[in-house]
Amino acid sequence: MGMLAAEGTYDRLEKMLKTGTAPVDLLLLMAASENDAPKIAELIRAGADLESKDINGKTAGQIATSEEAQELIGKPELAYTF
Repeated sequence: MGMLAAEGTYDRLEKMLKTGTAPVDLLLLMAASENDAPKIAELIRAGADLESKDINGKTAGQIATSEEAQELIGKPELAYTF
């Protein structure tokens, strides 16, 4: 499923935008929720803040569940070799 395709995601995005979180950080959180390692790597290279939090107070590292996504978030330097 692609970004924003899930039911209710637009509402979640709207709430997150109201928190003042930078768009690149929002995209990182969404990519983490989808375990999209290539997108996570791209967003890390674009300067996304790995400590930004979603509306539930979770960081990308707390959201991602796949080993590959977790590794990228835990070792952001790997994004430059991805």
